[in-house]
Amino acid sequence: MKLTQGPAGLLWFLLFHLRTVGGKVVKDFQECSWFFQGKVPPQGFENNSSDNLVRICQKYKDHYHFATLYRTDLRTPVYSAYRYPCSMGEEEDAHKPSPWFQEPQIDDLSLPDEMVNNINSHGELQALNSDYEDEEYQQGHMYPFSLNNKTSATSTCTLTNAVPMTQGANMNWYHEAEAVVAKLARTCHKSGRLMYLVTGSANPTEKKLKNRVSVPGSVWTTFCCTFPQDQNNDPCQSSPVNEELEGEHEVTYDKDFSYAFMKDLESEAKAEYLTVSEVQHRLGVDNIFNGCGTDSQDEGEISKEIEELINQIKMNIDGQEIKEDIVPQMPSEDNIATDDDDLVMKQNETPLEQTREEINEAISPSIINILLAPFEMFANATMTLAHLVAAVLRVFQVLAVTCLRIPFGIIYDSASCLAIMAKYLFVTVFSVPQDLLSIMFSIASDTANAISCVGRLFKYLVRIL
Repeated sequence: MKLTQGPAGLLWFLLFHLRTVGGKVVKDFQECSWFFQGKVPPQGFENNSSDNLVRICQKYKDHYHFATLYRTDLRTPVYSAYRYPCSMGEEEDAHKPSPWFQEPQIDDLSLPDEMVNNINSHGELQALNSDYEDEEYQQGHMYPFSLNNKTSATSTCTLTNAVPMTQGANMNWYHEAEAVVAKLARTCHKSGRLMYLVTGSANPTEKKLKNRVSVPGSVWTTFCCTFPQDQNNDPCQSSPVNEELEGEHEVTYDKDFSYAFMKDLESEAKAEYLTVSEVQHRLGVDNIFNGCGTDSQDEGEISKEIEELINQIKMNIDGQEIKEDIVPQMPSEDNIATDDDDLVMKQNETPLEQTREEINEAISPSIINILLAPFEMFANATMTLAHLVAAVLRVFQVLAVTCLRIPFGIIYDSASCLAIMAKYLFVTVFSVPQDLLSIMFSIASDTANAISCVGRLFKYLVRIL
């Protein structure tokens, strides 16, 4: 880790730390400028709170992995700038450390210039792991853990690269923005270009963890796909690509482009698709990127093409969750973090559970309907039979009144009606499991005959009475 501070930070150091400095303190990001497009950091973020800002060239195991502008009064990052592809270091399997890393020099400039995870005694100007204990919030990455691999992925687990997010907001941000950006980053790489990314937080709320760490109201991410303007002193140019992260069926887009996402964390509304200019306007800053190969006139047109590209990317996932092909391999048991904030593991589990629930919800009603079908048929047949019996009783009532004046024709027709009813009863009781269409046809035919008989009976009764 390298820190860069303005004049106010240097004065603070001289007043309170009059001793030899182990890390190099400078005024800008020159030590790690290749993480910024055109090697120019975003402009306009230092206008209102320059006295509380610290610039960090994030260093871990002798490599710079990304750059962060950090607010010590809020104890959260303003933004982190990073690249794809840019996997540095010798570590093959990335892991999430427990506890997370901190930056020694934020609180004491005489300490080493690399991130460590064992300095809980220092935290006057930065977040501590203890700030997240017994809270509903977890560490939400700015530079995502799953974008690159090796030591670079491990280095993202520093508290200067995290803001407090609820678990739901953190996972939604992953699905709605980080996973899509990862696919676009690979599309960019397939065209021979490089992806420059800047992700940050904004709109701090009144909520604070342990009355120390500010909870942001929104998060945003911007990215620029273009050719590097200066390939000198650019370690990312020579970094290897993780072939497991590179899909075989990536969509192609052979142009420079930029795009952005922004999400309101308080309402947990879905992330918005925006142009970089729109995000700059909302944040009240100047330029996040130094041109990005486009101008304001064609930015809107390109953004429409990127929206279509995003839809195409989602269609090419073949029904699988976006995250399934960008989460790195699980670390070995020796390196697995023991804390329960491992978002990648939770994301691997959640879709499977959702799939089981969806299948059960779809299958259960079908099975129930099949099992209940014979009983429903029997109930309907019983109701029909009851109506027929009631009709027979009414017929017998009429016959009882006129039994002394019944002609032979009435006796014959009555016998025919009784035979039809007996037949219908036999079919209903013993043939319910047969084909439903056959039963319904038989019911319709016999009912017509019964109506005909009853009609003739009424005709005779009218003549008699």
